[in-house]
Amino acid sequence: MAEKTLIFLSGCVKITLSVLNDEQSPTIHRIVEYSHHLVPDIDKILNSSYYWGVMDRFQAEQLLEGKPEGTFLLRDSAQTEYLFSVSFRRYQRTLHARIEQGNHRFSFDIHDQSVFSAPTITKLIEKYKDPARCLFFEPQLTHPLHRGRVFSLQELCRGVIVSRTTYTGVASLRLPPKLKQYIREYHYTIPVRTVTLSE
Repeated sequence: MAEKTLIFLSGCVKITLSVLNDEQSPTIHRIVEYSHHLVPDIDKILNSSYYWGVMDRFQAEQLLEGKPEGTFLLRDSAQTEYLFSVSFRRYQRTLHARIEQGNHRFSFDIHDQSVFSAPTITKLIEKYKDPARCLFFEPQLTHPLHRGRVFSLQELCRGVIVSRTTYTGVASLRLPPKLKQYIREYHYTIPVRTVTLSE
């Protein structure tokens, strides 16, 4: 039977292991420990009229259909490994770009050091508002598509709390476990230690 590689995520640890068959014990290859961090400017994001919250790419395309070049919105990413995406008009069509995170910085390509990165989402968006500073392959975020609704009081309160605490600090808040989980929803992880195990 062919070897299967499995990845398990549990809290702050990711374990990569392989199994040759159902009767054999799994072999652990690598253990990665992570630290968790809340999005630093979620309160500013919630107060930005261009942020629409939960939305898939198809809904974004409907909203942006026929809008001028550079019209954009920020939304929650549909992919679990990313927090946010921008949808924007460029070259007479709607394009999408995921916002990546690495070492506490946000970028449209975190692995390319020549691509701009910022310490917050709102500062990243600000950089791409000037079309003269946008290369042909980069998002052009000139005209925000204004949201026509107000976020719920619960969402706004979460933004204020998140801006005044840390991921680990949430544990000390006098709140029910479900509310603590809700507050921690907008977070990212940073690998802090990797252990590679030899065969």
